[in-house]
Amino acid sequence: MKKGVYITQLIRNIIVLIILFWLLSNNSGLICFMMIPFIICVCLSIVKNICLIIGQDKYAYIFNKLYIIVFLSFAFCFLIFWSYTVMKAKNYINLLFTIPFWLMGIYFIRKSFFPKSQKSLSHKKESIFNMKIIVSCFLVSAILISGFLCLFIGIHDTYQLNQKTKNYVMTEGTLIDYKVYNVDEDGTTYQLIYEYTVDSQKYTVSTDYGVENVLDVNSTRQVKYDPDNYENAVLVGTNRNNGLIYFGAFFIFCGMIFVLAFLQVKGVFDKVKFDVVGTFIGVILTVIGIGSILLQNGMTSSFIETVQMMGLWICIPIMFMIVGILLTIRSLFLQSIKRK
Repeated sequence: MKKGVYITQLIRNIIVLIILFWLLSNNSGLICFMMIPFIICVCLSIVKNICLIIGQDKYAYIFNKLYIIVFLSFAFCFLIFWSYTVMKAKNYINLLFTIPFWLMGIYFIRKSFFPKSQKSLSHKKESIFNMKIIVSCFLVSAILISGFLCLFIGIHDTYQLNQKTKNYVMTEGTLIDYKVYNVDEDGTTYQLIYEYTVDSQKYTVSTDYGVENVLDVNSTRQVKYDPDNYENAVLVGTNRNNGLIYFGAFFIFCGMIFVLAFLQVKGVFDKVKFDVVGTFIGVILTVIGIGSILLQNGMTSSFIETVQMMGLWICIPIMFMIVGILLTIRSLFLQSIKRK
């Protein structure tokens, strides 16, 4: 039975490795550099599963530890670079996004390399003021509060915008130009300028956010304008309020992962027939993938144009969706089968 599971994992890893090599052959520069750790991890996982299939558990354990070391090294290097660029740009609000990943990384390091022995647990004295719990509660609370704040502002501003534009008239706008929106170490973002025509008179409206990739000139997008004042107009689709809602939900979901993990450790879900935390994480990954594509799709006039604008980067949200769906299915059904 176990060999069948190992063989399935081996086949899945080989398929992932083929996809990664295909992406590597069709890209260059930074994208190729970022793929190298993933390729190494998949190769280590393949060797580990081969060792398990042939019964070499000792070597499988070694390759599993190497896999963890490579993955965590890449993850923390990325987090350090991400945090450094955000702090240097003095964009401290975005620094909050790194907190869940730092906590998850530290948790995986402790769990993988410093497991608590039963002896130490039995001799551990309980304290009323457990600093670990206090700090964890503070960080999780900060994440949840930030999420609810972003979500509230995004929903409130979206409602205000909908009320303001409910009597606006729909027309078609054409991309005619762009201007620099922001410049930092991460690159340059651009504000897109669209032109629309009312009563043979031309007007312009711009996006209220910046994009990294500029669409082709003459790309179209729906515009809503004020029938009493043609110069007042908004672009239909994604705006900065949608971004606030998306990231607010992201914060809340990340905070809830820690809450559910804590409840699981306390045995709250012991009688539940499926993996609650695994299911929740799977759903989140799926929503992140779908939400990322929807946000990009709201910036264009068609899904085909969205794919063209994102290029091979669309593989990232698709992989989030695939991993999320597989994890959800596994947590809902396979876990319940194991518990019977």
